[in-house]
Amino acid sequence: MARTVTCLRYFLLAYVILLGISGIIVSVGSGIFIYQLKQYRPLTPDDVCGSSITLLIMGLVTCLLGWGGWHIVDSTHRVQVICFAVVLGTVAFVEAGTGIWAVIKHEQIDPLRTSDHETAFALATTDEKSTWDRMQIRLGCCGIDGPADYRILDSVPWSCCDTSSVENPEAVTSGTCTTMYSRGCLHFVVNRTRSILLHVFLLALCSVLLQVCGVICACFFARAIKEGAARRRRDILSLSGMRNSRNASPMRNASSTGVDSQLVVKPRVPPRRKT
Repeated sequence: MARTVTCLRYFLLAYVILLGISGIIVSVGSGIFIYQLKQYRPLTPDDVCGSSITLLIMGLVTCLLGWGGWHIVDSTHRVQVICFAVVLGTVAFVEAGTGIWAVIKHEQIDPLRTSDHETAFALATTDEKSTWDRMQIRLGCCGIDGPADYRILDSVPWSCCDTSSVENPEAVTSGTCTTMYSRGCLHFVVNRTRSILLHVFLLALCSVLLQVCGVICACFFARAIKEGAARRRRDILSLSGMRNSRNASPMRNASSTGVDSQLVVKPRVPPRRKT
């Protein structure tokens, strides 16, 4: 039993290291997803980043849990191991809900209605012009449905200019743009957003599977600690019983010897004769 506890202890120590690394991966991955979704903000719902933000928080909690788990497992205290398993299970439950949330948002992401195009595009030349420029350059698109969306402005921004086929890209800044991106950004943003939400779900799923394995191992470790303590208690009781029996046997021998000697030493009184 002592060997089982030792093996589980070293296994859990290796596991909490892996848990901390997974927390870092989840945090970094969630941060990247949030950054990408923020770039597509003009054409996506406002709460599309909710699942990624929640997963980022859970990743940071997992890092702290891995650090605390190292000290808890090293101490081999059963109550602390049980608390570690409960907290880890709670984090796994929250991340599972986050993954389900990402799948639901994945199915709810739809292209903007035609009536909302003007509202969204009105910000392309005012408050969110820099965001639109970055999105159009990064995705290689122009406007919502194409360059024709800019016809009301009588000019197309430089972010719509395709410089990949230009021998001298610096010539674009001098006012000569011969090729523009022909595709709009709407459907491309919707597809990329759905892809990101799917990756959020997969990241949460992998993290949950790893945490469930940790909960199971922690439960086995706590059980092994309990059985080891019970076995040591039985061994102590059996040893104390053996010692008591050994101490009691000389006393019984001494008492029986004393009784025999008293019987031998006591003289026999002869009967009196009648006169």
